[in-house]
Amino acid sequence: MDERAEINRCRDYDRLIVRKVYDECSKRECLERMLFCVDFPSGCPSDYTFIRVEYGAAEVEQWGKHPTFREINENYAMMKFVAAVPIYVVVKHCRDKAEYRLPARLVVDGVVQTDNKIRFPVEVAVYAPAEFVRQGRFYPFVESYCEQGRCGTINITCNEIELSIGIFMIIKAVSDVQMKVNTYGFCDIPPECDEIPCDINFCELFLDSDATPFPPFFPPEER
Repeated sequence: MDERAEINRCRDYDRLIVRKVYDECSKRECLERMLFCVDFPSGCPSDYTFIRVEYGAAEVEQWGKHPTFREINENYAMMKFVAAVPIYVVVKHCRDKAEYRLPARLVVDGVVQTDNKIRFPVEVAVYAPAEFVRQGRFYPFVESYCEQGRCGTINITCNEIELSIGIFMIIKAVSDVQMKVNTYGFCDIPPECDEIPCDINFCELFLDSDATPFPPFFPPEER
């Protein structure tokens, strides 16, 4: 045991368990002028102004009872799942200027979803050797980047907001593997964080010529 520990200490490389991407492809989806239901914390929608849309990290969900991986041949498999992206609407209260990040639930055929995720089915062929698929070594992973297509307008009567959203996705087949990498030791302690003082004295800052240099006057003086 001691001999093995000594050998491990003398190695010039580290062994890490990492998430290796075996195959990936890109995909895009778009929702045009869809309605989302927003529950405001108090008052009525007319008390708020729309600021922006925010998005959570994309998640992988099971596609019904379908298997996530179905073998095509010895090297490729069909990967099938649902990509789910959380949607939030940021609004500001007109009176106290407080901002709220509220879940936005998609409305489909007049029915409001129970959560704030927009979902897209994904079915793609990926490189995934059958011998490892059968051992459950692979799993799907998805990254997303979203863009808002048009400004939201709050519907005062129905607590609804109309949005167009475009989603870029990178679909990946990944597996946890052990990899060998060169070792450079552990990282140094980072520098202390810069904090913004809350009690800045305006005149003290203004009279400090280094902090507040004398500005040029218009027109500039000739010398």
